[in-house]
Amino acid sequence: DQAIQDYNKAIDLKPDFAEAYVNRGVAYSDKDDFDQAIQDYNKAIDLKPDFADVYFNRGNAYSDKDDFDQAIQDYNEAIDLKPDFADAYNNRGIAYSDKDDFDQAIQDYNKAVELNPNDAEAYYNRGDAYSDKDDFDQAIQDYNKAIELKSDFANAYFNRGCTWLHLGEWEKARADLTTAKNMRVDIADLFRTDHKSVAGFEREYDLALPKDIVALLTGETV
Repeated sequence: DQAIQDYNKAIDLKPDFAEAYVNRGVAYSDKDDFDQAIQDYNKAIDLKPDFADVYFNRGNAYSDKDDFDQAIQDYNEAIDLKPDFADAYNNRGIAYSDKDDFDQAIQDYNKAVELNPNDAEAYYNRGDAYSDKDDFDQAIQDYNKAIELKSDFANAYFNRGCTWLHLGEWEKARADLTTAKNMRVDIADLFRTDHKSVAGFEREYDLALPKDIVALLTGETV
């Protein structure tokens, strides 16, 4: 709120200050006021139409509003203006994943890691896309790389643990899920969000999970 007040003052003093509109938009996005953020990004684009970062930020705001098609259009524009914009490829991949277009998402993640081989998030996101395609071996490789680059990447441990479940690797799954839990991830809540229930997961993938793993995933005691 204080940041927004200062950006307001900056804009009052310099009405064509494109960067101030951008930064105020970011502040509104941080407050989850995405419509107001988009208005600021629109103004910044009017003032500076070749500003790749503004299209990227507006794409993020549209994505946060679940308007993935509009988000993709903005990421396209950002990439056209700045072809080496690794984060734009990564975030466009997320938008494609949210549309269940996992092959297109993987292409974008491939480009993101080509441009920035040390981006743990891009490997993690590509792992998720491979997992959604039931390509669990490839997903494991990407989660491995994400964890190698970012050893405290709790969600990568959780998702790798869930992927080990698909492969029947109980010890590895147990280790990763426990690591995620020790990193203060609410793995029971996250599992419910991703898979509804353990019983439903077992039915869908024709698995019978060990009781102690079920306990980990439900928050119950054995």
